[in-house]
Amino acid sequence: MPKWDNQPPKDCQRAAFRLIRTPTAKPLQGYVISHELTGCPTHYIGNRTVPCESPNCQACENGVGWRWHGYLLVYLDTVSEIIIFEMTAISSRAFKEYYERYATLRGCAFKAERQNGRPNGRVLIQTKPGDMTRVNLPEDMDIRKLLCHIWNIAPNQLDDDPPNPRPPAKTIRIDRSKPEVPDPTLRPTQAHRDFVHANKITKTPGGNGRGSYPDTFPELPGSGV
Repeated sequence: MPKWDNQPPKDCQRAAFRLIRTPTAKPLQGYVISHELTGCPTHYIGNRTVPCESPNCQACENGVGWRWHGYLLVYLDTVSEIIIFEMTAISSRAFKEYYERYATLRGCAFKAERQNGRPNGRVLIQTKPGDMTRVNLPEDMDIRKLLCHIWNIAPNQLDDDPPNPRPPAKTIRIDRSKPEVPDPTLRPTQAHRDFVHANKITKTPGGNGRGSYPDTFPELPGSGV
């Protein structure tokens, strides 16, 4: 039976945020939700930015250069939307200086615009403490998990130990050797049932050889669960 409800899940929008860079036509203005900046080395491949997977990075092995990008969760009060704001290392200096002064980025009001309105123009960012009496900031979230969803990376493949320091932000390091851990609340997949049927089948009392599944399921080879 369907599990009916009159309210959507609280985290239904946690993976639906847009990733936005400084636009060309008009400035981007908003309030920072994140407490600090998060960033990592990236490559530009196939018309999109992807994270560097050092020390086993195919892009690095092919001679593709990397570039550091920083990310912040931002609230646009004019349209009541939460977005992920992407910036280069040079552009992030304004937020670095703000963090050094106030020990947090949360509540920072900023305006980002491109010089001369060119697509590749230099990004200028102005920051100041926001007026929290006129805006109710949403709760902070783990921006790394949101980025992993965009980049199609399993969250458990993140390595918190950075390959080398790149202040002012934490880096994102990926370990593809870690298997993707399935949700333990989900029902066994057909592959899981096939494995049980082939390896742990039990005979029915009638002795017809058709067998029946056990109440518990064994560990799949290489599943990590």
